[in-house]
Amino acid sequence: MGPLLFIIYTSDLASLLASHAMLAQLYADDVQAYRHCPASDAVATVRAMSLAMEALGAWMSSNRLRLNSSKTQFIWLGTRQQLAKLDMAALATAFPHFVFSSVVRDLGVTLDQELTFAPHLHSLSRAYYYQLCELRTIARSLSPTATATLVHSFVTIRLDFCCSLYAGLPAARLSCLVRVLRSAARLIGRIPKFDHISSYMRDILHWLPLRQRIEYRVAALVWRCLLGLAPAYLIELCSPTLSARGSRSLRSAEQGLLSVPFARTSTRQSRAFSVIGPSTWNGLPLALRSLPRTPSQSFLSQLNMVLFGRAGVGSASE
Repeated sequence: MGPLLFIIYTSDLASLLASHAMLAQLYADDVQAYRHCPASDAVATVRAMSLAMEALGAWMSSNRLRLNSSKTQFIWLGTRQQLAKLDMAALATAFPHFVFSSVVRDLGVTLDQELTFAPHLHSLSRAYYYQLCELRTIARSLSPTATATLVHSFVTIRLDFCCSLYAGLPAARLSCLVRVLRSAARLIGRIPKFDHISSYMRDILHWLPLRQRIEYRVAALVWRCLLGLAPAYLIELCSPTLSARGSRSLRSAEQGLLSVPFARTSTRQSRAFSVIGPSTWNGLPLALRSLPRTPSQSFLSQLNMVLFGRAGVGSASE
């Protein structure tokens, strides 16, 4: 059974989880069920999750599938203050078959309870440096072009995977990926450790700095939402200011701006796509926001040039 047939075969899972008041996201054979609650309702929430898991297991058994218990993980997400209010001892006593993890792996991303992404970034850094060390042993036998191709295949393309999740993280937390990017450039150009690398990354490799790479991914995702090529739950987060409820017809509404919801906390909610996506889009030049809404490479090319200009690293032309 291919991926498309499997998705059709398991299409009832979303309605099944919804019947138990669970929110869900389905990606092929990966299912994420979650529910929002205050710490005082933790016991009731776990009980509801337990009932949903029983119904999910029964549905799978009746459809000749099996829930993989070894890959089923549970985690509490929240701020440090919210997590401190949870009585984990009482939950363990009431639900001994539930084991709550401090980190889980979801679609290749390691999520921690406070969504700091520190474990994920540290794990990535170790994996990238391992790949770079392996490539360094054969780099002398390769041309710069071949080395660049291998570095792109094993390092930079994986560094860009889900990098929009890092939007809003402090520079100190992202410094490990910055060092990986610079080390990769040194390997390609065979540049000694203590020599300057910025000009080589700018003029030869035409690489965006890490911050601008993240901004590029976020803006590109918003562009796909405006084209209607993204999932519905993301498209509904990118609404023009003109269509916002209760908004007046202002001059700014004609500039292609998106509505940015109010975020109560600057450290958590401002990093959500509902905030960072429209905010990133509104920060783009008017000429870029006013491009025709057609699926072409023109927007991405101009976005790349704009971000190079903002980074102060010269032209992005190749």
